[in-house]
Amino acid sequence: MARRSNLVVLSLVAAAAGCAGKQAAQVPPQPPETFSWCAQPISFSPPPLLWRREGDNSGGMLGVRFVLTGGGGQCISVLAFRVIAERDRSAALETLIRRADSLSQREFLKEASLARPRLEDPVSDAEAAAARSINDAIDRAITDYLAGDVLYARSDLKDALRAASTHQFTLAEVLPRVRLKPESMQEPWRWHLGYERDTTIGGLRAFASDDTLFTPERPLLYREVFWVVNGCPFKVTYQGTAANVPTFERLVGSVQFPETDRVAQQ
Repeated sequence: MARRSNLVVLSLVAAAAGCAGKQAAQVPPQPPETFSWCAQPISFSPPPLLWRREGDNSGGMLGVRFVLTGGGGQCISVLAFRVIAERDRSAALETLIRRADSLSQREFLKEASLARPRLEDPVSDAEAAAARSINDAIDRAITDYLAGDVLYARSDLKDALRAASTHQFTLAEVLPRVRLKPESMQEPWRWHLGYERDTTIGGLRAFASDDTLFTPERPLLYREVFWVVNGCPFKVTYQGTAANVPTFERLVGSVQFPETDRVAQQ
């Protein structure tokens, strides 16, 4: 009899939790906000205030996490892969070209060094080739500058900028590096890869995946959506139960990428 009573209580608790989840999912999102975590801004409508906001700055990413109050680890994250986006040195080269005349020699050499792209651990062969061309042009610019010819140095820097424009990260290029890999996680057995697909969200090419995270308490849905816009990679991640998937989907549906003076979405 006691066992039956316990089962009834557990069923009532589960039903109440499910109703609470549905009610939370029905609460409208907050007004849209715009975040500039990299050169390409991102705009979206945050979930209701029941989802506590936290900053997220780890693993080469920058963004925000929304944690469901009393949700037992349920959260939604919106992140930019800053460490990848910042490999593009176009903005630094443009600034150096513009300021070349006004910089002291020490300042010029420092800024030229900062404008160099990274050569180690390239995301792709195309990025590596562009980086070599950029660095060759910067080497010529430094040689000309030290010889006293700022005009030639500026011309060399423009060559570097043109070389930078030959490569911009694409979704296909970045995805193998940013996609969930259970074998790279601390406890790989907790992660199960599920359904993945190329898709279009908000008129932009995207990649979405529906995976599972097995926690000690219960399995949780683990969903991710990736975009690369103007060379800047982004992702939205959901970790939670089925009851709160509508909240995640509303946030994803609200995502926009405000126009900048850069090129188009890749």
